[in-house]
Amino acid sequence: MSSITLPLATTQQKATWRAEPKRLAGIAICAAVALFTVVPMAFVIVNSFNVGAAGQPWTFGLSGWADVLLGSAKTTAALLYSLILAVRAPLAVVLAFGISWLLIRVQVPGRKVIEGMLWLAFFLPALPITLGWMVLLDPRNGLINVGLRQLHLGALDIYSVGGILWVQMSIATVPVMTMLLAPAFRMLDGSVEEAARTCGASTWQTLRRVTAPLLAPAIFTAVLAGLIRSLEAFEIEQLLGTPKGIYVYATRIYDLINFQPPQFPQAMALSTFVLGVLLVLALVYQRLVGQRRLATVGARGSTTRPLLSGRWRYAASAALFAYIAVGIVLPLCMLGVGSFMRLFGFFAIAAPFTPDHWREVLSSAQFGSSLVNSIVLGLGASLLGILAYSGLGYVMSKSQLSGRKLLGVLVWLPWAIPGILLGVALLWLLLSIPGLGFLYGNLGALILAMIIKELPLGVSFSAVAFTQISADLESSARACGASWLTTFRRIMLPLIAPALVSLFAITFIGAVRDISTTILLVTPANRSLSQLMYQFATAGRPESASALGLIIAALAMAVALLVRRLGLSLSAETA
Repeated sequence: MSSITLPLATTQQKATWRAEPKRLAGIAICAAVALFTVVPMAFVIVNSFNVGAAGQPWTFGLSGWADVLLGSAKTTAALLYSLILAVRAPLAVVLAFGISWLLIRVQVPGRKVIEGMLWLAFFLPALPITLGWMVLLDPRNGLINVGLRQLHLGALDIYSVGGILWVQMSIATVPVMTMLLAPAFRMLDGSVEEAARTCGASTWQTLRRVTAPLLAPAIFTAVLAGLIRSLEAFEIEQLLGTPKGIYVYATRIYDLINFQPPQFPQAMALSTFVLGVLLVLALVYQRLVGQRRLATVGARGSTTRPLLSGRWRYAASAALFAYIAVGIVLPLCMLGVGSFMRLFGFFAIAAPFTPDHWREVLSSAQFGSSLVNSIVLGLGASLLGILAYSGLGYVMSKSQLSGRKLLGVLVWLPWAIPGILLGVALLWLLLSIPGLGFLYGNLGALILAMIIKELPLGVSFSAVAFTQISADLESSARACGASWLTTFRRIMLPLIAPALVSLFAITFIGAVRDISTTILLVTPANRSLSQLMYQFATAGRPESASALGLIIAALAMAVALLVRRLGLSLSAETA
């Protein structure tokens, strides 16, 4: 009996030894991610029960929660407005799905220009573009409303829920969702759609029963990202909602923090409440995506043969160009006009235009250093971020490491609070944990903040891209003797390169134009162009802010064109 028992025990022990590295690696990865996601969130949750004054010992209390759940009509209204405005996420994903299909599958005339302008729209800074819409649609003096009144057609009010929805969707939500879904369309093997049409399915049936189910992970990611971003949005809601008493989640928290004295318990409790809601959404997302792990890139390659269509594609192209002209080009032109105006929005004064604001901006001692800081910040956050996002995305989608489901929840936490509170939590983290204090006051703190902020989108989108790659490719590489690292570097990463290129662009421009997340971490030594623009705007100098906005837009355009060309070439290579 002993001769039989010993080999069994030895075999079980070897199996345990082989499983132990996977368990330890999974625990280590979850712990590292939790340090920068759970710890800041814990700071918010714990301080939602702290009623002590700033700088005083922690004191337990429920006044913050009473205000959120029972007391404040403003807070209740802010949550309702946030819910109403969140409708833009499902609406925008439907529009973005249709636009991506027209651009990639139908290949409407002018598709390259249309896609390039949609990239540019997302990269445009929200603050000066919103100022441009205020000049156009101000109820009393807006240029468009002046013309409408002369035609006895009434007027449009930009300071409304509809105005906020229009600005957000036209320059942010629809463009970014198109950027997320277009690479997924390119990676989708077109032969499955052709097979459906060969079997007699109509275009609508193919879209509904083949294309949409195969792209469901990317669609779910875009919807959830849109819902969370709608809660985080700040500048547009602050400028267009506050004059009419329209507060949303983020602007209400900003109002509480800037109250005298600051109402930190209420702000933290409101964030904790929304955190719970978003955690439920994240768990639902994980369940839905987990049930739809469909590989769409196999060992035989893929095809993206364009869908032949009739003359109606010219009408579709015209509609897309009209949207671009009204939603993107018009406010961009107003941004340029505003940067040369003596007084922003006043056309009737004598000599309304002057180049003085451009001279002031370009001759500012802060401009040169801010430009360098912005480029270093964008490159640091995007390059380091892609390494982290692709590694974590692979772990979540392809590995057998322990804690993968937990990791899927951890990476969504940074989007649970608005940027300004994430900045508060990170500031506390850097100053409290030994070994991290050296980051404060330099660009390292801003790079870390932006990597954490984009962690949910980066990891989830890279994980979706990995799930579309058949396991046969990895198995074939392993059978040929390739190590895991070689397989990951030479097979997996090249296949998801189009998605990574999109993530690079989103992270780079997101870091360059961010205001709310980094505002508490900024010092004169590490101030970026966006922070300098915000300084000009809040100091009553919208003309100088518009000039800086154009510079940021030009930088974004250069990055967008370069990255888009690289992404298209990579898509052609992987097809």
